[in-house]
Amino acid sequence: MITVAVLLAAALSPAVACSGESATLSIFAAAGAKPAVDEICRQFQEQHGVKLEVTYGGGGEVLSQITLAECGDLYIAPEQSFMEKAVEKQAIDPDTVVSVAYMVPVIVVPEGNPGNIQTLVDLARPGIKVAVTRPETTLLGKYAPEIFVKAGLAEEIDKNIITQAARPDNLLMMLVMKQVDAGILWNFYAVQNADKIENIYLLPEQLTGIGEMQIAVTTYCRDTDAAREFIDFITSAEGKTVFEQLGYLVSAEDIKEYWQ
Repeated sequence: MITVAVLLAAALSPAVACSGESATLSIFAAAGAKPAVDEICRQFQEQHGVKLEVTYGGGGEVLSQITLAECGDLYIAPEQSFMEKAVEKQAIDPDTVVSVAYMVPVIVVPEGNPGNIQTLVDLARPGIKVAVTRPETTLLGKYAPEIFVKAGLAEEIDKNIITQAARPDNLLMMLVMKQVDAGILWNFYAVQNADKIENIYLLPEQLTGIGEMQIAVTTYCRDTDAAREFIDFITSAEGKTVFEQLGYLVSAEDIKEYWQ
């Protein structure tokens, strides 16, 4: 049985996050990856008989939990920027870092597209409510203003930005509740919430970067063999199929259609 502990704050008790059982593989993962990770964990456990304990939260939250509690076997970062921080904190073995899925920044609108958003230019229209994520907490928050600047629309769009969400899933809820007309999110969210939001893809030349979900063995890992076995599984054809079904891109070649 997979034990799932959902992190609501970085200060969650270490005892909750790490059971201490040597036979248990402890995974700290980004909340946005939960649908894919849950299914991959289910398949891995069935095939390998390894008990898994998964703690979900913001990419920075679970990283802080790993370093504060000095426990955990694997870290799944929602974006490469978080894995870079993990390397800086010496929380993971940099030689084990592997990209498991790729994500593209897109304009996302509520179901039905009430603001009639078609292109980036529409985000600059007077009265349009735009949401982005914070640059200090998400890679998306860094990319969004870069995209606006590259398009020569930064000043106009900035006037329409009514909020900066701490995490992509917070922005997702604003779109679902139709509190904003548009936001910049990763492409996979609309696949997983097809009845609530819609994607509007940007041209490849409008983007300034992409996202990479990455996994690595932590420096506190108790069973490196089992941890590496899980990495092999999540990056296998079976693991990629799960990610692909949930809207992620699974190879560098796939990305070329959206960003060059």
